[in-house]
Amino acid sequence: MRKISGKKVVIPSLLCTALLCSSGIRAAPPPSKAACNATLQAALVSDLDFGDFEGSVAGTITVDTAGARTTTGPVLAGGTVSEAAYDVWNNQAGCERRNVDVILPGSIILSGAATMTANNFTINPPPKFKLTAPGVPTRVTVGATLNSAAGQAGGPYTTSFTVDFIH
Repeated sequence: MRKISGKKVVIPSLLCTALLCSSGIRAAPPPSKAACNATLQAALVSDLDFGDFEGSVAGTITVDTAGARTTTGPVLAGGTVSEAAYDVWNNQAGCERRNVDVILPGSIILSGAATMTANNFTINPPPKFKLTAPGVPTRVTVGATLNSAAGQAGGPYTTSFTVDFIH
């Protein structure tokens, strides 16, 4: 009878055990859509701000999802400029496998000395995304285009708008 060393016997035994165990493991289905939606959370990090500009001519001021500002008419004059930013997360395990849908407004009216319309909202990541892990926030940024009339009255213009996050 031939003698087999312990090393040769142990290694195949471990491989067989690992293969048998892994074949029986199945991922649990994700929680229901309703359960994930009930535990989804979002927090505002920064407001959308177009900054200061001189609007003697008509045009647009665009703030993109990275906070960069461009114009097609009005002269940019500084001020605070930022994209809107939200942290979105869910603490419930399994919900990261479900899409988060984002609904942005079509347009909004800013009020001040007169009114201006903002539209063409953009978002990063795209409006259907998955969270990375339970409790880990995903940063969602929103930009838009502000439409200024020729001779737009000076002063601050503000409004609030809603961004919906749905699992």
